[in-house]
Amino acid sequence: MANEPVGPDGRTAVDVLSLEGFKATLDARLSEAHALRTSLAEQMRREAPDLGKLPDADYVRGRYLDLYDQHVDRVSKLIGAIEATQVAITTIIDNYETTEARRVADANKIADALGAVSGVPDGDRTDAG
Repeated sequence: MANEPVGPDGRTAVDVLSLEGFKATLDARLSEAHALRTSLAEQMRREAPDLGKLPDADYVRGRYLDLYDQHVDRVSKLIGAIEATQVAITTIIDNYETTEARRVADANKIADALGAVSGVPDGDRTDAG
């Protein structure tokens, strides 16, 4: 992929802001999926329409219940998938930020250690040899 950002080590760079944006999109989709499931439960309800005693009426009632159950099941699976994706994205963001913080801290420790060592030998020292 020619447009992928690559770091100096040749590895793909992570854009945390893009991940945060994706997470916000997931939040919106999750809210919509919950609203749909609530709408199915409270407005549509699992109540077959009363269409009389004809064979076609029995078929329509049964088909309504089957479709209703399928829709509720699919929306519930969608909610589960979005929630799992949110957990994964949050973990990626947290791990990336932690790794970056560690790298900065390690770089600071190295700089501090190098700052403590001048690299210039002490000129006042005499050899006893």
